[in-house]
Amino acid sequence: MSAAVSTTGGAQSGAGFRQGGTGRGPSLELVDAPDHLRVDVAEVARAAVELLRATRRLHGVEVALELPEDAVPARVSSRRMQQVMLLLLAHAADAGNGQGVRLTVDEPDDFGDVGPRFQVVAPGASLSEREAQAVFLSPMLVGPLHRRLARARELVESVGGTLDVARGSGSGITVTVELPAPGLASW
Repeated sequence: MSAAVSTTGGAQSGAGFRQGGTGRGPSLELVDAPDHLRVDVAEVARAAVELLRATRRLHGVEVALELPEDAVPARVSSRRMQQVMLLLLAHAADAGNGQGVRLTVDEPDDFGDVGPRFQVVAPGASLSEREAQAVFLSPMLVGPLHRRLARARELVESVGGTLDVARGSGSGITVTVELPAPGLASW
């Protein structure tokens, strides 16, 4: 079962940040704190939206979150996961022409064979064929608007995941990130 949350950049709602938080909810950690290799993808998504909203980076763009109620475990670097989420949400907000962003997080399968995945949909965004190819070659080949997308791709691949970009003629851009399968290890 999943819960849908809608937020607008600049509006306040939900839990705030706690430095070094211990409970469930967004938290900021010190940069020199050790990196965790187990993360809750849904929690990272909530924290990224909250941070971008608090810093007014969303410029009033509405972000619709579709998150499962249970934790979505992933065996990846928490810092890299946060960077990927922030890059993709900032890219979608900038490229979407104010039409909103939808972020959907899907749980891994029960057997640990398929890893968690998430999608960032920017209905108003466009990406040419040349830019789409450049995203998969190098961030330096991409224009400033889509450079965040190329950097996110590099970070996702560095943790063993995949990033796919689907372009629709009228549906904008859908970025799908698949993270490595967690295996049968307990969460």
